[in-house]
Amino acid sequence: MKISAASICKQGGREYNQDFVSGTVVGNEACLVVCDGLGSYVGSEVASRLCATKIVDLYTKLREADPPRAFLPESVQSYIFASHNYVAAIKEHTPDIRSSCTTVACCVTDGKSVVMSHIGDTRIYLFKNGKLVYQSKDHSLSQVAVEMGQISLRDIRTHKDQNKLTRVLGNDYYIEPDCEVSREPLAPDDAVIMCTDGFWEYVYEEEMEEDLASSQNAEEVLAKMEARLLSRVGKYNDNYSAIVAKVVDED
Repeated sequence: MKISAASICKQGGREYNQDFVSGTVVGNEACLVVCDGLGSYVGSEVASRLCATKIVDLYTKLREADPPRAFLPESVQSYIFASHNYVAAIKEHTPDIRSSCTTVACCVTDGKSVVMSHIGDTRIYLFKNGKLVYQSKDHSLSQVAVEMGQISLRDIRTHKDQNKLTRVLGNDYYIEPDCEVSREPLAPDDAVIMCTDGFWEYVYEEEMEEDLASSQNAEEVLAKMEARLLSRVGKYNDNYSAIVAKVVDED
C-alpha cells in the first residue's frame, strides 16, 4: 500500500493568503502540515510559512539520520516546539511581523501508527474503514462553549466566537500541542484530512466520509470537497486550505 496525497491552498475572497501547506510522502510514510496565519496580525503569512516548512525540514533530517525516531510522538512534539522557537526568533529581528502568529496541524505516519498534533483550530480528521474515528478539538472559545454544553459541536461553524483562539504558535508564550496517536496500522481506504477553518466551515464530516467512499485517490476526494465549498461560500470568504492523504493499494 501507499499514501495518495493531494493539497490545496487558496486565497478565497480575501486580499491575500495567510494559509500555508507543506509535506513529504514516500510510500506509506508521510509528514503533512497545514498552517493558518491569524488574519488580524500583520505578517502572519510569514509565520505560517516558516512554521510549516520548518517542521517538514526537521522531520526530513531526522528521518534520514534515525528513521524510527522520526515517527515518535515526542519527536513530532519537538518539531512543533522547534518551529515555534524559529518563528519567535525571526519575529524578534523583524519588527514588521512582531505580532504574527499561526495555527498548526501536523500529521506524521510510518504506516504502522499515526501521530496527530495541533495548535489552534486547523483540524485533523482520521478515517478508518470509511468512518470518522478522530477529530481534533479546536483551541477556541467556541470549543469551550461545546465542552460547557452551551452549543453542539456542529454549531461551532456559525458561533460568534469561532475565530477567537485560545492557543496559537509563535506567541510570546508556548502551550504544548494536543497530540493524539493511533497505533492501528493504516489499511487501504483509511485517510487523514487536515484543513483550516476556511475549509471545514463549509464541508461537513459526513460529506467527507461520502467523498472518501466514492473516490479512488486523494485528488478526487479533494476536488469533490472543494466543489461543495465553492457552492456555499460568500464573496469575501476566508482563505481555505486542505491536505487529503488516502491509503491506496500499490497496484
